[in-house]
Amino acid sequence: MFGKYDADRLFSQYGFNQKQKNDETIINTAKAFDSNEYIGSSRNRLNSGILRNQFLLLLDSLNGKPLSNQTFSGVTQLRADQYVLVHQNRESELWEVYQGNSPNNPRKIYDAITLKNFFDSIQEVVDTTINDVKKDDSGTDNGLGSSLPNFTPSQIIYYGVPGCGKSNKIREQLKNVPEKNKVRVVFHPEYTNAEFIGQILPKVNGHVTYEFTPGPFTQIIKRAYLNPNEQFYLVIEEINRGNAAAIFGDTFQLLDRLKAGETDSLGNDPANAAVNTFTEGWSQYFVQNDDVNAYIRGNENSIQIGNIRFDSNTAIRLPPNLSILATMNTSDQNVFTLDNAFQRRFDMELVRNEFDLTQSAVNAQYNAEIDDTGIKWGQFWGWINAKITATLKGLSSTEDKRLGVWFVSNVGGIIDDKVFAEKVLKFLWDDVFKFKRPQVFAEGIDTLEKLINFFENPPEGKERFDVFKDKENLVAFVASPTL
Repeated sequence: MFGKYDADRLFSQYGFNQKQKNDETIINTAKAFDSNEYIGSSRNRLNSGILRNQFLLLLDSLNGKPLSNQTFSGVTQLRADQYVLVHQNRESELWEVYQGNSPNNPRKIYDAITLKNFFDSIQEVVDTTINDVKKDDSGTDNGLGSSLPNFTPSQIIYYGVPGCGKSNKIREQLKNVPEKNKVRVVFHPEYTNAEFIGQILPKVNGHVTYEFTPGPFTQIIKRAYLNPNEQFYLVIEEINRGNAAAIFGDTFQLLDRLKAGETDSLGNDPANAAVNTFTEGWSQYFVQNDDVNAYIRGNENSIQIGNIRFDSNTAIRLPPNLSILATMNTSDQNVFTLDNAFQRRFDMELVRNEFDLTQSAVNAQYNAEIDDTGIKWGQFWGWINAKITATLKGLSSTEDKRLGVWFVSNVGGIIDDKVFAEKVLKFLWDDVFKFKRPQVFAEGIDTLEKLINFFENPPEGKERFDVFKDKENLVAFVASPTL
């Protein structure tokens, strides 16, 4: 049975959103259905405002029938971009759908489609829309006018030591946000502005064409523009592992937002300057990008976003319903510096490197045993971080060398010896104690290979944590967790 879920899925798939951009389409269709416009005569003509391309795609998906190019001589003078529904059989209510191509030569779009069955299957959606139409007719705003939710956009960089839970903090924050309302991207040294914003790329479909391929930045802006009643999020992981200034390029200007009481009317078609007044939450500045503009509008000459008329001359700005959340490791080596001009456009929030034992998952992580050692991860974490701070005292970025709560994760309450050796010990050897190895590790351990082999396969009479010179200090700490 083709039910409401399937209808909603197709609406989303083809951009047919009953609350936003294509509201006019479904409202007109619902009005026609409610007024029995589909019943009565042998021939009912519907203009493109009622039965437009997206609606035809829905019908196509419902019936699984490809478009055809048959002609129908009985329909004459059908203008381009007009549609006509012709009864094939009154008793079975089968219809044919034709589209105007050129005078006296319409194209048959659908053969023997049952519109009644289709509308019955999405009756709940249609009824809801009809109610919205009635509210709109009574003077209540339906989301297409100037009254939109007052979103306050966030621009936050969560920073802290590796494994402190930065990505998890964002994941928890957005766990109830639909997938379509968020886009996630990871910056890295080879990531470019063209990948982030979009670029012209060749496409082969019988012949080569060159089309604009949107990047994650442009994709999420379009979704936010077309759905101004919903909140959207751009999530940037590892923002300082790529050259953020180069990746953002001129869109860096968009990060400044209008504050309460501020307005701006620049960067628009002069004919619409009086209408397009940007208010709190919109970007204070704007950039011109014809490719991004065209991608947002799709096949429309213009779209309406609240009181903003967005046409081919309208500049690009971040809308109030789009927030940007990013993560940044403060201890990464060989990464790009995030300059002050960039950072000041974000709120910076430290994710504290600590165990919140009131959370069951965190409690389990603290009490996870490091293989068969009898030592809990939380105990070792406390001891080694205190040791890092004391050993590297006076050096720059000392606190950033500490291990995060989630630097390694337990599986079933256990942290495997190999995982611990290859992740934790390797990090301590290569990075943290790179210039302090003789002070930290046991005599005879002068290579990483020896360190890992010792821990995974301790010599006779030795224990795993004998890799550390002051293992007794660790044992004492475990018994009474203070140095």
